[in-house]
Amino acid sequence: MFSKILIANRGEIALRIIRACKEMGIKSAAVYSEADKTSLHAKFADEAYYIGESQASESYLNKEKIISLALSIKADAIHPGYGFFSENESFISDVDAAGITFIGPSSKSVRMMGSKTAARQLMQEHNVPIVPGTTSPINNLIEGLDIADKIGYPILLKASAGGGGKGMRKVELKEEFASALEATKREALKSFADDAVYIE
Repeated sequence: MFSKILIANRGEIALRIIRACKEMGIKSAAVYSEADKTSLHAKFADEAYYIGESQASESYLNKEKIISLALSIKADAIHPGYGFFSENESFISDVDAAGITFIGPSSKSVRMMGSKTAARQLMQEHNVPIVPGTTSPINNLIEGLDIADKIGYPILLKASAGGGGKGMRKVELKEEFASALEATKREALKSFADDAVYIE
């Protein structure tokens, strides 16, 4: 059993983990960015720590800050919730190397399945049916348009490193593709520090 868990997420996701910690008699340590300093998760956790500016890359996606904080407050484990670091192989490996328990999949599992395109490739290699689409990120607009034309609309643009419903756009018409691709790549980069996008 853990005595203290650092929650590397925010909002409702963090609140759910805080509630579970309270029910289990485990201390919860929340992190918050400048934008979330008055958020409920920061208020209801047993401990709350400021980790940076509002942009996720400066706070919730800064693995060095999160791991360093977990060590300094003597957290036994880090719970990522979903999104952010929940499927980040590098983060999980670094948490393990720091001697902290990562609550979630192993880095090996994430290496195999965390990237949606890698997971599609693995399924294809083992003759598991997958929906039509790409098994690697699209490189540019022209390539994406060509693939979408071959598959037929509607298509989904999805962040390869994504999770939690972030980095997804339904594209009904060819004319919507360029703006949807740009928006999906922007959201993927902001949410997962990786702008790779594929098509289903």
